[in-house]
Amino acid sequence: MKPPPPARLLVQITATMAALLGTHAVLSFTEHPWLLPSLGGSCVILLGMPRGIMAQPRSFFGGHVLATCMGLLCRLCHENLGGPVAFWLALAVGLALAGMALTRTIHSPAGANPVVVFAEEASFGFILSPLLPGLVTVFLVALLANNLPRPWGAGPWPRFLAARLSRN
Repeated sequence: MKPPPPARLLVQITATMAALLGTHAVLSFTEHPWLLPSLGGSCVILLGMPRGIMAQPRSFFGGHVLATCMGLLCRLCHENLGGPVAFWLALAVGLALAGMALTRTIHSPAGANPVVVFAEEASFGFILSPLLPGLVTVFLVALLANNLPRPWGAGPWPRFLAARLSRN
């Protein structure tokens, strides 16, 4: 595999910066004014390999939401049942992986979300903020960057969009 052309690298750098700065701006008005660490990893996948299965909306949104929910459920179990935090945290990540595998929504950066949930002592409101605003911001920037005209973009993205466009 050959490296991307300089123009594409510039798009990747600029879009990653725009996505993370945009997310930071959106979240600065919320209870959680920080970036989810997993969103940086998501930028690498969505902008670095936009045609990959983990870069598709189903995996991106589904993986993040599912992993966060597993983290929140395990955190709730820890609060009610006790036991070592490390056990519940490890279980949350394992359940997140299993859930993503079963639903075919694997998005590897989302595996960090249960860790963030425990570190932040988050409640279920965490899904509405910071998770969803962060996901929407990163997705919209990636959608724009990955659909710029050639040679700047990687071509139609997401894959479902490309399939739909080729049928018409």
